[in-house]
Amino acid sequence: MKRLYGVMTLLVLISFTATANAARCRVNGGPWAEIVGELPLQVPVTITLAADRTRITMEGARLECGFSRDSQSPTSRVDFWATGSATGTPWIPGPKFANQGAGLRILGGHYNIPIAHGIRVATLPDDLRGYPVDVTPYILVRNDPANPIDIRTGDMLGTLRLTATNNYNSSVASISVRYIAANNFTVSPSACTINNNNPIEINFGNVHQRGIGTDPLTTTIRVDRRLTYTCPDGGITTPITISYKGTPSSFNTHLLTMTNPDVGTALVRAGSAVQVNGSFLTRITNSVGGDDVTFTLVRRPGSLPAAGPISGSGVLVMGVP
Repeated sequence: MKRLYGVMTLLVLISFTATANAARCRVNGGPWAEIVGELPLQVPVTITLAADRTRITMEGARLECGFSRDSQSPTSRVDFWATGSATGTPWIPGPKFANQGAGLRILGGHYNIPIAHGIRVATLPDDLRGYPVDVTPYILVRNDPANPIDIRTGDMLGTLRLTATNNYNSSVASISVRYIAANNFTVSPSACTINNNNPIEINFGNVHQRGIGTDPLTTTIRVDRRLTYTCPDGGITTPITISYKGTPSSFNTHLLTMTNPDVGTALVRAGSAVQVNGSFLTRITNSVGGDDVTFTLVRRPGSLPAAGPISGSGVLVMGVP
């Protein structure tokens, strides 16, 4: 009986030691959770556009890991946390980012997918403390007007997977962290430009009031311009819209208002006047495109505009259908 009692005591001690030194993690100051299998965690994050506009980052997740508290701490034991786990790749973007590049910011360095397993993210001593795990997911902004991003609060943004090994046995601990949007976020990630973002000046010159027509398509006061579309990333082929933004004239919504209320300016493309705050459909092929358009000066029917200088301003905006 004494021999049997000794064996049972040894088994109890082995079980206690393994449990006492299990890894644990928490997010945003919540309760510590012991890791059994792959610990599932979930955290809300704020979606924001980085200052250089090259990445959309998921900020605000405070992930901490450490050892379980036990009477043996502190010891020389160390956990080594690294990217990836047996169940999946280090970062899997959510469905809203299916057509975007992505990556992880680890200790200040940027790693675009595919991200290797085993990139060290933290070395944690057994000293009764929790330590931050400095990993932040991001989405790469691709200069493609056909690929806008629209995130709503509650959207699933992606899953982070990390694994801990150690210097004292062959056990591993893994976590999977689901990132959930805490805010709405919309961005058109296009850096494509119209005429290289240079102002388009339309100077009609000196004209007589009676020489200004009343129809955008037939008035003889007109200036032709070439619109050119370019994207910095190669290989972009997509339909686009060009919108004519501004304040419409009080007498014709196809005319941009001018400082003289009896005069407006039309944008004519392919034989039709584009309504102010409307758009026309065109195309970019292999990151370039263009259209020939005409700007025409039009007067209010039945009016004789007062003599003197007139001016106005509008904006052309590239978008997607």
